[in-house]
Amino acid sequence: MDDRSLAAANALERTVNRGMQVILETRDGTADPDEALRSLQIVLTSEQAKLNPAFVQRHPEAETEQLNGLWKEYSRLAGQAAFDRRVQQAMEESRGRMLERQQRMEASGGYQAPVYDADPRKEALLPGTADLPQSAGGASGQDDWLSTACPAYSPGEIVPAGSLINPVPGSFVSAGTWAYPQGGLHLGLDLAAPLYSDLIAPASGLVLYQSAAQPSDSGYPGNTSGYPGGAGNSILLLCPVQDRLFSVAFYHLSSIHYVRPGQIVTQGDVIALTGNAGNSTGPHTHVEICELKMSLEEAAAYFAQTADFSFGTGWDTPAACSQAACRRRPEELLELSGEGDA
Repeated sequence: MDDRSLAAANALERTVNRGMQVILETRDGTADPDEALRSLQIVLTSEQAKLNPAFVQRHPEAETEQLNGLWKEYSRLAGQAAFDRRVQQAMEESRGRMLERQQRMEASGGYQAPVYDADPRKEALLPGTADLPQSAGGASGQDDWLSTACPAYSPGEIVPAGSLINPVPGSFVSAGTWAYPQGGLHLGLDLAAPLYSDLIAPASGLVLYQSAAQPSDSGYPGNTSGYPGGAGNSILLLCPVQDRLFSVAFYHLSSIHYVRPGQIVTQGDVIALTGNAGNSTGPHTHVEICELKMSLEEAAAYFAQTADFSFGTGWDTPAACSQAACRRRPEELLELSGEGDA
């Protein structure tokens, strides 16, 4: 199987797994049949002698109907527990198959090659007034997206945060900055979490770009969909933190977004759900951060004219700086401590 087929198989397995999980969570019966069985066993142990046929024959007045009811309930719970165990075993076997496919995709190395050559979606960004340069990976000449209207915003509404918080609570680091574990340039931080986990704003700020045109679970190595190319579904924020200003980019998201370009968000707001779109081998969110050398208004104007997620730092050098910004390690800026984080 090629990488695209492996990814499609994993997407199907994840859908089936979510269905099985829903069955466990919503089916009629006891939430934890094993625990109920243990409690019922205590009652039955003390009453077991009363179900002995000889005892019943000698004592016809015994409440055998009530005791038989206990055994019926015990049998029902035992069947429910056995069903749950079969479903959980099937889910565990499914997770093993998905992990094996993901490892095969990672071994191909296709997802490690930066792509970035793509066109921005006109409805996904702030309006601009200049040609989009080739360095931004987009159109070579004037295009109609440059004059697309967006909601008005007021930078004065944004209250600078004290720090950048973890944008994917409960996630773990699956690849750090500036290189993948297997080698190869990696300009951001990968936060692994189940499909459709909450993505929250790490700080209050302004949405510069928001695109949700790709299927949520369509990632495979070398997939060039989205903007920047290979990002799948993406969001870019401008976030003032104390006396500093950061651009924070999120790639490989699901197609479920709750914000639009020009919107002001508050730290902790759920802005989208995580996914597995674009140049990706499994559910995770790729985070890139640049520290900007300009005001929020200047940064918004720069992006509106260039659609450049890198703010001039490019796509081929770790920790690169330009006149506009310097790339930073998200690990050093995000508060990642806490349960489930790495």
